[in-house]
Amino acid sequence: MTHKSIVTLLDEHQAMLRTIRAVRLAMLDGKVAAARQALDELKALHAAHIAAEEEEWIGRLQRNARWQPKVYLAEHAKLGDMIAQWHQRLHELPADALSAGERLDLLDATLPLQHLLEHHFEREEKGLFIEVAA
Repeated sequence: MTHKSIVTLLDEHQAMLRTIRAVRLAMLDGKVAAARQALDELKALHAAHIAAEEEEWIGRLQRNARWQPKVYLAEHAKLGDMIAQWHQRLHELPADALSAGERLDLLDATLPLQHLLEHHFEREEKGLFIEVAA
């Protein structure tokens, strides 16, 4: 197991936010194949990231932590489920030739995933990383 520093984890947060942006931009352009590729990258980034957090960081939380381990674990699972659902949804679509309305609907439908990523990262940055580093 390779230890990941908080700086590395923060960099990974930014990489995942850039990647969900790439997914959304590809959808906006109607480039489903590119959105699939970016989503696959997000899936890999997320899996490696949560593995490190769950193996190295979450178990080090104190009993009086602002958020208990189950909160972080539940959000990790929810994000994984959402990414998997998007993977399935994108693989059911044609590679291109989506109408403007279809592109807008897809773009709007990605907002819950983006918002959960942002919310989860904020929770880790204000809770987990500070509390474990203290």
